[in-house]
Amino acid sequence: MSLPSFKSPKPTRDRPGSWVDALAHTAFAIAAAIPTMIAIAIMATFIYQSFLFFREVPLGRFLTDTSWTPLFSNQGYGIIVLVTGTGLISTIAMLFAVPVGTLAAIYLSEYAKDPARQVLKSALETLSGIPTIVFGYFAISFVTPALRMVIPGLSVFNALSAGLVTGVLIVPIISSIGEDTLRSIPATLRQGAYTLGFTKREVIQHIILPAALPGILASYTLAASRSLGETMIAAIAAGQRPHLTLNPLVPISSITAYIIQVSLGDVPSDSLRFHTIFAAGMVLFLITLSLNSFGRWLLHRYKKGMQQLLIPSVDMLQGTLSLGAIAPAMALPPVAFRSNLNRRQWLDRLLTVLGFLSVMVGILTLLLMALVAFRSGFSRLSWDFLVNFPSRRPDDAGIYASLVGTTLLMLMTAMMTIPLGISAAIYLEEYIPDRPLNRTLDVLIANLAAVPSILYGLLGLALFVRQLSPITGGRSLLSAALVMSIIALPLVIITTRGALRSVPSQLRQAGYSVGMSRLQALCHVIIPAAAPSIITGIMLALSRVAGEAAALIAIGAIAFVSVAPSLSISGLQDPFSTLPTQIFFWAARPQDGYQVNAAAAILVLGGLVFLLNLAAVLLRDFHSRYVR
Repeated sequence: MSLPSFKSPKPTRDRPGSWVDALAHTAFAIAAAIPTMIAIAIMATFIYQSFLFFREVPLGRFLTDTSWTPLFSNQGYGIIVLVTGTGLISTIAMLFAVPVGTLAAIYLSEYAKDPARQVLKSALETLSGIPTIVFGYFAISFVTPALRMVIPGLSVFNALSAGLVTGVLIVPIISSIGEDTLRSIPATLRQGAYTLGFTKREVIQHIILPAALPGILASYTLAASRSLGETMIAAIAAGQRPHLTLNPLVPISSITAYIIQVSLGDVPSDSLRFHTIFAAGMVLFLITLSLNSFGRWLLHRYKKGMQQLLIPSVDMLQGTLSLGAIAPAMALPPVAFRSNLNRRQWLDRLLTVLGFLSVMVGILTLLLMALVAFRSGFSRLSWDFLVNFPSRRPDDAGIYASLVGTTLLMLMTAMMTIPLGISAAIYLEEYIPDRPLNRTLDVLIANLAAVPSILYGLLGLALFVRQLSPITGGRSLLSAALVMSIIALPLVIITTRGALRSVPSQLRQAGYSVGMSRLQALCHVIIPAAAPSIITGIMLALSRVAGEAAALIAIGAIAFVSVAPSLSISGLQDPFSTLPTQIFFWAARPQDGYQVNAAAAILVLGGLVFLLNLAAVLLRDFHSRYVR
């Protein structure tokens, strides 16, 4: 890469050298303030709408009622019913995901060879990129019928299927964070244990897992938060029947499923029914925020502990230091040395097999999901299916309106999110690093990225659909694009900051040494070097936009759109549909023809997400070669 010539009067890293630098500085600062404004808007919306709810329903009744029937004449407002349903699904998911994800992390970190690890980890993490509407369809079309062969009394809608499929969804969170945590344990600890005669399983059990425990617990809390906020799987597979029960074999309703249920109706904005979804959403927001904050505190504590961890050497131990003073958090447990080598090696091989099977659970599920959708929907794929509008006759229905809606939604979201996200990341990473404001915004953005998307849908419903309807047109494509931009913005900021942080400091210093201003160094050195990772982050964010359904249903996506949306002002203010919302409406219908249509639309959506990921890889490779 050749550097252009510059005529800057003096190095200007700490002081703007021209009005252009000052203008860029201001623009970056404004962009960085937007996440704070979003957080304030979320809190203000939920607090105000909850205040309206609690003006009519006493807090004591909200906490002590044992029924949740706001939509019926005999109204009950016991949030414990929805919290119990949400907790039941999440508990089943965690009971499945914790052992599977932990064993998968151990296998990837300690047993798999590097080439195999990269392939298996990438395949497992692909699950995280699958739209959750596909998981919901898989639960109702395959998992529930399979479970009914073993459990004859199982209801069509039940918490067990929803919990198991949600568990598969969150396995990559535990395995990915857990593997990173295990691999960060210093190799000298392993080597020291091996010199004492430990087998690999004993090293993992007595040395690595205790040292990595805070990081692993953090992965559990983040996974639990993800399962609590999951919407589409619960809405499709668990049913929407709120009653207080811990029986996983009957229909229940979760907080997110109730929000979807109300959003599908035409509820007046000034009614108590409308305020109930914000009161329930406030409870979900506080629960997930607490779990996310606790998980990130655990990760911070773990990283700090690893930074303070020093491995004793002979020279150090000969001085005044002792092992307890050097690594106070690393008290090695007393381990009785066992001489039965055959049994110890057998247990080691058993752990290897269990770890490999745990990795394959997620990968096989991924393949099974693709097979189920292919078998059901491939025969429906045709040109007519792509260019027809939705119809009340399944055989004539098509996805043209939803396909165009998804494409326009991604374009509009990209236009709003990419400049804002990159600018905010530049300001936080290049202008105010290592300051309290930066650390505060870092935590804030991380929490915004972990907020369930259905809550962003409620924000969009109150702000863009209701308050700004003269501008947005209410339940329109423009409102949807604004909501999706808010959802995608934290992802773009986080990935861009990571990309900028990975640029070697020598490149920055080289730019400043030839007289570049900060803005010139950014444009000609830093951003080009970070571009491949930035592109990857943008494509991942757009993949989430393509697969998002819950937030769009909350703001009013509809099933039948007879006109394709256009990029005109009136077109952006029209009602809209997208592929995930179309799949949801079709999957919720009992007719076989609509189920086949849903499977065919899943294949189209999967192809679209695959093309986005493929484009990210090609663009990243092309840019890497260009920079070299």
